[in-house]
Amino acid sequence: MLSIEEKVVKNEAFITLSGNMIDSSSYAVNEMVKDFISDGIKQVTIDLENVRMMNSCFGLGVIMGCWGSLARVGGRLRLENPSSKVSSLLKITKLDQILDVHIK
Repeated sequence: MLSIEEKVVKNEAFITLSGNMIDSSSYAVNEMVKDFISDGIKQVTIDLENVRMMNSCFGLGVIMGCWGSLARVGGRLRLENPSSKVSSLLKITKLDQILDVHIK
């Protein structure tokens, strides 16, 4: 199960995820980003520190969907503090070279 918390400060949205990104509940993150874009917010930070497990479809697919949605409107997606498993997945897929990833 995935837990999602959101916060908006000025013109930037912060999403904190906890749990696993392995099922369709992860699509809520993409919908949230689309809602932010509709509200004029184009800067989104997703904290992945407490994501224990992520797969390619519901994890990486959702993250890339968010990145694409923001890129189309000139926005920016920032990933913060990926857990060691998520960080490894980003490195294996070389998405750490495409995405804006920040580690503590």
